[in-house]
Amino acid sequence: MRIELVQQQTLKLNMTQELQQAISLLQYSSDDLLSYVQELTMENPLIEVRENDHSPFRQKPSSSTKQSFIENTLREKTSLREHLRQQLIDFSLNKNDRACLELLIQAIDSNGYVKDSLTDLASVLGVSEELLESKLYFLQSLEPAGIGARSLQECILLQLRRLPTRNELAETIISEHFRSFAEKSWKELSKKLDVKISEIQEIHDLVRQLEPRPGLKYESDDCTYVKPDMTIKLINGDWRILYNDELIPQLLISKPIECSGPFSLDEEAQSYYSKKLTQGKWLQRAIEQRKETMINVMKVIIQKQQEFFIHGKSHLRPLTLKEVADLLNIHESTVSRTVKDKFIQTPHGLVMMKTFFTNKLAEDNGEVSSASVKMKLKKLIDSENKKKPLSDQKIANELKTLYDIGISRRTVTKYREQLNIPTSAIRKKY
Repeated sequence: MRIELVQQQTLKLNMTQELQQAISLLQYSSDDLLSYVQELTMENPLIEVRENDHSPFRQKPSSSTKQSFIENTLREKTSLREHLRQQLIDFSLNKNDRACLELLIQAIDSNGYVKDSLTDLASVLGVSEELLESKLYFLQSLEPAGIGARSLQECILLQLRRLPTRNELAETIISEHFRSFAEKSWKELSKKLDVKISEIQEIHDLVRQLEPRPGLKYESDDCTYVKPDMTIKLINGDWRILYNDELIPQLLISKPIECSGPFSLDEEAQSYYSKKLTQGKWLQRAIEQRKETMINVMKVIIQKQQEFFIHGKSHLRPLTLKEVADLLNIHESTVSRTVKDKFIQTPHGLVMMKTFFTNKLAEDNGEVSSASVKMKLKKLIDSENKKKPLSDQKIANELKTLYDIGISRRTVTKYREQLNIPTSAIRKKY
């Protein structure tokens, strides 16, 4: 064995902390970036935020902002639990009754259902299950109809019993034959009840008018308001990208000498301020680079997805991250980070930036995306004869005949299930 020293040149990327932070900054959503900037302004005395009327950092709202806030507050939906508590004010209830009702109100989920078992809930208060069940029946008499149900079946039944004109057949079918009704075993059901299938169809149409999740319209705690990072508009025949600068504050970086005033800085202080100055300038560059990369990626998207911006989502064409990366001469992972958690306002509504990237079908004969095929599939089902709904094989045949899209019945089934569209047997109307 021979031991010797060998000198060799290698090219290696040194992933500095600043480079790692810059990469992270690119994939931040606007809210995440804003939080990050807020943290840095707290620890870095050289970073200042230039405030304007739209700055997310403004602490003192103007009178118009206060008025807008008040108006928005007044327009907010009352929470479901608060709505139920308000109705209890008119009733004379003893302390025990109120405790039971409050426990049940707390147990109601956002859809308006009580999913916890009454046995478990009764043990919390140390009362009998029978007593708690009687209070549940009382709660179910409040508005909205169907509130406090323990299942979809009970929810529908509660609403049927509240109708101005009671439908005994409907109540019998829901209470005693719910599974057969839901699975559309209507021929068997019609024989068992000695009624026409058309009567069962009428009940089906009636049930569809009811609210399967009665609590949703009252629940407003989980509402999320999204502001677009960019808006795409057609101006003088050209598609323009309007970047939303209001989401990100404009930063000002002070020089250390301005912070020191007439006093001289010692070596340690100078080193500290030098690092903070470098950090501030880096943050400015990183935010600007993030903006530039987002706009560049969006330009390619507009170029490749012209049909979407003109006609809508059904005209999305296949586009991959690699295609965009190659055109911009950047890494595919950079494009992936750029489109992550970004929202775009288009002529066809607000969409996530990643929406523009769809795979090409393996079975088709042309440039057709899976998203486009799903839109066409849904259009076929929406326009079908409800008394003779299309089977998955017939949908595959129609796609080939009308759009020259060749996909298998199995692929149609997969796309239909992804769109939460039931089978032809369940879609059938009598």
